[in-house]
Amino acid sequence: MELAGRSRVLVLVGILFTIGLAGVDGTVVGTVMPVAIRELGGSGLYAWAFAAYMLATAVSMPVWGPGSDRWGRKRTFLVGVAVFVAGSALCAAAPTMPVFIAARALQGIGAGAVTSLPFIVLGVVFPPEKRAKALGIAASAWAVSSVGGPLLGTAIVANASWRWVFLVNVPIGALATALVLSAMPESFGHRAGRFDILGSAFAGLGGSALIWAFVDFGEGSVGALEWTLVAAGLALLAAFVWHEGRAEHPILPLAFFRHRGYATAMAISFLTSFSAFGVSAVLPLRTSEVFGAPAAVGLVVGSFTIGWSGAALVSGRLVHRWGERVFALVGLIVHAAGLLALATVFDRGLYAVAGGAALAGVGMGLLNPGITVTVQNSVEVQRMGSATTSQQFTRQVGAALGVGSFVLAANVGGFGVGIGLMVAVTAAALLCAFGLPRTSLGSRAGSPSGVAPEP
Repeated sequence: MELAGRSRVLVLVGILFTIGLAGVDGTVVGTVMPVAIRELGGSGLYAWAFAAYMLATAVSMPVWGPGSDRWGRKRTFLVGVAVFVAGSALCAAAPTMPVFIAARALQGIGAGAVTSLPFIVLGVVFPPEKRAKALGIAASAWAVSSVGGPLLGTAIVANASWRWVFLVNVPIGALATALVLSAMPESFGHRAGRFDILGSAFAGLGGSALIWAFVDFGEGSVGALEWTLVAAGLALLAAFVWHEGRAEHPILPLAFFRHRGYATAMAISFLTSFSAFGVSAVLPLRTSEVFGAPAAVGLVVGSFTIGWSGAALVSGRLVHRWGERVFALVGLIVHAAGLLALATVFDRGLYAVAGGAALAGVGMGLLNPGITVTVQNSVEVQRMGSATTSQQFTRQVGAALGVGSFVLAANVGGFGVGIGLMVAVTAAALLCAFGLPRTSLGSRAGSPSGVAPEP
């Protein structure tokens, strides 16, 4: 899809607003729920305010991405934003906790779109040689908005009703919709045959079961329910792989994995999300335990985010000049160095901890744009929705498993044991990175399977 420069900029701005919605909402709710629950009641349902959103996101994501290839990227994106905004408005108007949870589930269905479709749209609108720059900007927006969520929530609760946390999504969603609607023509991808409903169900339910189990693990619940969920999740994902290998029109053609770049990038996506989000979830708690002051937590978390977003902007501009493999290897080494620093610097002062956090964030920022570009350049544009969503889904599952695993490891053996687990996972990702092609540019082709040849 060839767009003029001005149209690309308008689409990019609209996408950034959408990413901001998803990033803020993923972290803001934790700061407002203690206030909201006093008004809504139903304190026994507190955990479901989060679980309903996460599970609905995981179930719906395998539908939104492949569906966008079939139903139109622009149309599907706009519908997804509308669902997310409608869920937000219903959250703001909820009179009771059960209604609020139902609204959060609807919002989560929309979140399955707004966390995956923006990257699909950017992959379609921007040509291969410009994708990394756009994706670097998008990664920075996600990092900044995720950290800004708690700050925004705190400011709103301190000065207005908690309901405004959800109401502000309405005008922002409307602005994003207007920008994309005005600047982006419709585009379609693979549309043959019936939509693979069974494959979407296997993937969504399998991922949700694993996320639910590891959220419980992180909260200290390790019982029959959690192990049943793990077994069910693994069985459903195995059924998904079996089905996709036999489906006439799968949502995730297994032929994708015959491309070295795609397969390697997917493994790295899972492992690095496991590590980075595990650390980012526990780091504020550890900082608060050691230093106490909220300002200390803000400094450490802000250092991690600034490192991530700044490095993503740089790598997005340079990755096509130097190649994705270089940035992946350097990024993983830097991330591992940051993790090792965090294991040793808490007795050396706040600024040493902030430096370690920044180093870990820089590593992720150097890595991520190139990995997403590798996934997108490994397939035809007709399969952009399936390929990009498979990566976002993998990242989401990896992040949830990483958070639960880190918390569980830290509870058993302390913060250092949790960090050790994350370092081991990062080392596995580093080994995978040696299998990346030097560059994914020029690797696309018009093969019937939608898979590009090896570069």
